[in-house]
Amino acid sequence: MREIMNHFYLYFLIFIITINPPLVAELLSPENGAILNHLHVLFEWEQEPITDYYEIQISENSSFSNTIVQANNQTLVFIEQATIEWEKTYYWRIRAMRNNGMALPWTNSFSFSTGSPLSETTTTISIANQIQDGITVFGAFFNYFSAAIDVTGREIWNSGNENLVYYSTSEFGDVFGCELVSGSENNLPGKEFTFEGETIWEEPNDEFLHHDLIKLPNGNYLGIVETSAVGPIPIGDWTPLFQGLGFQADGVTMEFIWIGDKLMEWDNETGDVVWEWSVFDHFSMMDYDQFGGTWSQAYIDRHYDWTHVNAVIFDEIESAIYFSTRHLSRITKLDYPSGDIIWNLGHEMPSGQVTLGNEIGFSFQHSLQILNNGNIITFDNGNLAPEFRGTDDPQSRAIELAISQNNADLVWSYELPDDLFGFASGNAQKMENGNVMVTTVGGGGRSLEVNSNGNIVWEANYNLSLPSGAVYRAHRIPGLFPAAYSVMIDNFLVSGENQGVYLPSGSSEISFTLHNESEYDLALSFSLSDQADWFGNQSGEIELFPNQIETITFTGNVTESSNGNPITLIVTSEYHPEKEKTTLVNGFTFPLSTESEPIPHKFELFPAFPNPFNPKTTIQYNVQNSELISLKVLDISGRVVETLFEDIIESGNHETKWNAKMNPSGIYFVKLTSGQKSETQKILFLK
Repeated sequence: MREIMNHFYLYFLIFIITINPPLVAELLSPENGAILNHLHVLFEWEQEPITDYYEIQISENSSFSNTIVQANNQTLVFIEQATIEWEKTYYWRIRAMRNNGMALPWTNSFSFSTGSPLSETTTTISIANQIQDGITVFGAFFNYFSAAIDVTGREIWNSGNENLVYYSTSEFGDVFGCELVSGSENNLPGKEFTFEGETIWEEPNDEFLHHDLIKLPNGNYLGIVETSAVGPIPIGDWTPLFQGLGFQADGVTMEFIWIGDKLMEWDNETGDVVWEWSVFDHFSMMDYDQFGGTWSQAYIDRHYDWTHVNAVIFDEIESAIYFSTRHLSRITKLDYPSGDIIWNLGHEMPSGQVTLGNEIGFSFQHSLQILNNGNIITFDNGNLAPEFRGTDDPQSRAIELAISQNNADLVWSYELPDDLFGFASGNAQKMENGNVMVTTVGGGGRSLEVNSNGNIVWEANYNLSLPSGAVYRAHRIPGLFPAAYSVMIDNFLVSGENQGVYLPSGSSEISFTLHNESEYDLALSFSLSDQADWFGNQSGEIELFPNQIETITFTGNVTESSNGNPITLIVTSEYHPEKEKTTLVNGFTFPLSTESEPIPHKFELFPAFPNPFNPKTTIQYNVQNSELISLKVLDISGRVVETLFEDIIESGNHETKWNAKMNPSGIYFVKLTSGQKSETQKILFLK
């Protein structure tokens, strides 16, 4: 019954659109009255017939007398990254444009507001042209929030009113973390969420989940769950303390609670546990931390935090799980799904289970990253560096390890200064440009981006000091919108009350243009169907790189019709099905024409994008009539640095790119001149 109603609703919607076509495009997002927790804003709207491009305005007032953004866009998506600020209200609208400089009316405006910033991050840029592109997102424990900053330290996203601690972002833009739930036994449930505030999945477990959550290639979720068993109290300096409490503490008697971990896989739809692996089934209790004070802490806690697994990753090529066991100073590789241990890497212990990397000397490590060459990156907290490496004091470092079945080698390391020692948390991330970002709780919480020579190119100070706050992890990611894409109907026309595409009788084609507007690779599946069965049911898949544009074409057998045939294209992102797009269009067997009354455009210089930039920026402008114009770049003293264009130009929209790589960093001015008219704007070049 539900399926029937859904089909009825779909065709009802098509019918409404057919007999009542909108006069102007409909705005979609941000929704009217929305409150956003991000300053990079994704704007989307519906397609308008006979349109070459769209003009968007963003203003701080509803009259648009103070327009802060005016830009042109050839798709149905626009992402603004430079001008939006916290704790303000904005208005936006669009209008359809044609290449002859004529425009359709503006849409009615939508408004949105931005929330408040949560962080107090400052940054230092040392070598600007070596910084990895993207934004830096981090999570904070104890004050339980997450935020993202751009290269200048400007906060551009935060978790708002939700007590979210960021864990990681996958290569597909999936975002994972945990949420503090007050009064709950499971007070840190894991979840997948979007930067736009949508919850994709929440962990159904009633046990304590901590430190990490990932998504497996099969769509299920894998997390680290606390478990326990009874074990002995080994003999050591701590023995008298426990004997004073009435324990035997003889290394043999099973008398004390040991807290361990299990890896747990949940079905993504049902939440059922479909696979699990426990340290108590595979690790020997002969192995424990003999130096790190964990048994002294156990005396206080009345239980022993034995393993403290804090990171898990999955290698799809080898179908293997890697996880980090902090209190054993151990990294383990498992075969999946058998659960067989392939190797244990780290400090040698009595059981003999650790066979690799005994001499590397990492301890109490956090985070894991597997590289394309099979190497592993981790953050060596170094709590036991004096015992393992012979240093004077504990010392943290980022390390890269090359591992084979029988050997492990340290191939790269970066040692943090003593004042940035991170006793807990932290991570290391090797990025696309070869730099490594090292994050530590030391020094108030820092992220250092270092190149292969160990030179710092960028640094962030999160100003998060214990006990009130501590940075957990930080990653450089491409952007906030991994599934930002548009679907355009090619040859979308209008005639009277009819809008759609003209399809001559017989063998005909209908095509759509897909544009990946995100900073991530997109894997899209699509399916086409129509009411009159001109095309049957056709489907396919396509992969798009960032900013890639592709056209998909469908061939069918069109029969004469006096009315429009509703045609439906559904496009789904493989990794973000929640961003599915449904495009409805009517196919007509009689020609369509334009009957809209356009209005002339005006002389105007739009804000350059990006701004600040390195080293290229795009300058867009409009002229009302065919006329002589000049476009020049001036330095701060008013001297002409470069003449970008000087000639007679046709009316309409134009753009010019400026590559500033041969010029020094600093403030420049773009000046557009035509006769007595001129407009100037400031741009900032950052190397």
